[in-house]
Amino acid sequence: MNDSNFGIRLLTPRLPTFSFRAGLSENQTRSARNIATELRRKISMKKLRLLSLAVAGVFLVSSTRAASFDDVEFWVGSGANRAAFVIDWNDGKSAESLLWGYRWDGTATGFDMFEAIVNADDRLFAHIGTYAWGTAIQGIGYDLNGSGNFSVSPALNFDAGGFADTTNPDDARVALDAGDHYLEGWDNGFWAYYTKTDTDAAWTSSFVGSKDRLLADGVWDGYSFALNFLSSDPSEPVAAVVPEPSTFALLSISALLVTCVRRKL
Repeated sequence: MNDSNFGIRLLTPRLPTFSFRAGLSENQTRSARNIATELRRKISMKKLRLLSLAVAGVFLVSSTRAASFDDVEFWVGSGANRAAFVIDWNDGKSAESLLWGYRWDGTATGFDMFEAIVNADDRLFAHIGTYAWGTAIQGIGYDLNGSGNFSVSPALNFDAGGFADTTNPDDARVALDAGDHYLEGWDNGFWAYYTKTDTDAAWTSSFVGSKDRLLADGVWDGYSFALNFLSSDPSEPVAAVVPEPSTFALLSISALLVTCVRRKL
């Protein structure tokens, strides 16, 4: 393998050639040759280790890639069109950036996708505000540790679809469970809205609100929390998990199956 393929040039220093004509005795010459051989061996081993690190670095870089539609696990809706949806809390809690997918036919807006995903994912919550000038995304939360219990302080009354609609935003509002995501912004931050035309495109800040954003097949929408109004593109997300059926739901399905079997008998 040619080392130059990895952009690394490893030079082996020239070592002197020992012979009897150098004025050394036979034992001295043998000893010098042994030292030279050992030195060459150590240099070769070091060279091999550096080459191995270079190869590992190449494979590491090649394995890093952007998220795509193939990574989506939690799909909402049905139809021929599809869009990706990312939320990045930027709060240091893993995973802080999550990915969902949305399918539809006909016409749909960015807010239609946002609403459908919050309604469908029992772990996702949103605090919106309906004002004369439009709808504001004030806070977004997620039951990150999957405990099944999500609440915030100061309290909000989330409906069955995961929404709370008030005109009382509070930057100090936090999740009661420290293991969950929740960020709300009004005076000290906000949820920045980003879009991109396809998987490989760069994120750009949206110049329209989500209710005025018409979706097209293959687009991406993202929300990234901007503390102190310092906004940044959504980071590479991981797939939001599909919630496991609750015990109540499983019992209900079991009861329904038993009833059907009895009726057949």
